[in-house]
Order: sequence, then C-alpha cells, then structure tokens
Amino acid sequence: MLQPSRRIPYRTWPGALAILLAIAAYVGGLTFWNNHTPGSRPLPAGETVSVGHARFEPAPGWQMDVSRSKAGQSLMLFKGGHKFLVTTRLWMGGPDGPMVRQQRLMERGQGLTVEGDVSDFVTGWGLQGKTFAYYGAKLAGRFWQVVDTQRRSLVQIDVYGPADGFNEALADARRMLDSMDLEAPL
Repeated sequence: MLQPSRRIPYRTWPGALAILLAIAAYVGGLTFWNNHTPGSRPLPAGETVSVGHARFEPAPGWQMDVSRSKAGQSLMLFKGGHKFLVTTRLWMGGPDGPMVRQQRLMERGQGLTVEGDVSDFVTGWGLQGKTFAYYGAKLAGRFWQVVDTQRRSLVQIDVYGPADGFNEALADARRMLDSMDLEAPL
C-alpha cells in the first residue's frame, strides 16, 4: 500500500511578520508625513502671487490651501470658512461658452441658484469680463470670468462660503480682483 508522503513542516510566521511590519511601516510613515506636512501656507503681506498668467496681491489674513492648489493652473485661498479660487487655462472658443457651462454646472450639478443676470465688470487694471452671484442653502458666492480671445486665455475667479461673514470675504475678494493683471510670465 502506498502511504501518503510526509510533508516537511515549514514555518510561515517569519514571512507573515515581515509583511505585517512592512505594511505598518508604510502606513505609519504616511501618517507621520501627513501629520507633519502643513495643509495651508500663510502668504506674505504685500507680495503678489501668480497662478498661470494671472497675478494678484492677496488680502491680509488669507492663506493658501496647498492641497487644493495646482501649480500653474489653480490657486485656492481661504479665510475662515470662505474660499477664493483662481483658475487659469487656455481657451480656444468664444467668450461666452465657459460662463454658460459654469452657470449650468452650478444650477444643475450643485443645486445652487444663480441670482439675477450675468453682468459686465471692469477692474482698475483694465480687466473686463462677466460676473454673477449665486447662493444655496448653506453658502453664497460670486463668480467672475475673464476671457482674452487674442491670447487664448481664460481666468475664472470664484469666492464662496457661508452666508455669515460673506460680505467681508466678498470685499476682500474684490480687492484681490482689483489688484489682478494677466501679465505674469508663463
């Protein structure tokens, strides 16, 4: 009669322990890095910041949200619960396309209400574009857009946050918008 071959016992716990230690070191290292890397950065007073080809002077007290800013594309500032987002990109279409899409996104996609009609604006530096206000159950905001068809550029500025203190945030946002120009080197 054939007898089953006897299996040589081997230990699996050293390999399992090595895998467990590698996972613990990886997760622990990521947690340590996350806890010691700041998510916000204070901005120096009186200095201009650039995002793409747009540059402006931040209002006092606003900080940069590092995790939601992308170098050369967008810059997110915050103060309390209010946010100020500047986005720049190339644009190949007409001046009204992005504004219509943004309104549709806010109304249909985010459930916000656009207040009134789109109106024109001009800043002290000569930037001109279109703007509208919007609101929701828990927030209020204002959106500005500048399209330069000759340079094929699009700059969108959005300030939003809770209704409490929104007038102060909007005043700061208007100061930042008034200091904005599109002459930053790329």
